[in-house]
Amino acid sequence: MIARAAALILCLSGPVFAQDPTVNYSDSDAQMLAAIAEARSTLPLFLANALDRDGNSIAGAVIKVELPTVEGSDTESEHIWVTPFARLPDGSLAGLLANEPVNLGALQVGDRVDFTEEMISDWHYDAPSGRYWGSYTSRVMYEAGAFGDTPFDQIFEPDPVPPQWK
Repeated sequence: MIARAAALILCLSGPVFAQDPTVNYSDSDAQMLAAIAEARSTLPLFLANALDRDGNSIAGAVIKVELPTVEGSDTESEHIWVTPFARLPDGSLAGLLANEPVNLGALQVGDRVDFTEEMISDWHYDAPSGRYWGSYTSRVMYEAGAFGDTPFDQIFEPDPVPPQWK
């Protein structure tokens, strides 16, 4: 495997989706792969609650999408938050980049991207407490110190899935 494929870029985002540092993870990092798998396993439940009857995302719903990077990048893909987003008539999705990309060429925060459900690597939903549900990959980043000294319970809900969805 070539060196440029050895890392995934996962963009962190704070409550207002300000540009936060980029954190690189190996594409074989067991914790990150498990977090992405768990997020994807709960994605149907999230989408059932995050899209209105017209297929538009509701306030507080955010998804992380894996997009291919430009040629010459150190990585093959970049995972970046997208909001708002909507399901298109053909079943695919589109949304606006919520963070400034690192290796996505001319794309900038606020630009539209089109993607499929298979490209979604995480989801996030704002809890009434001000904390986050979902954010499986961010929980792994938290364990690695990406959120500094902020206590876990000030950022994330203990259970990543809202109790009313169960």
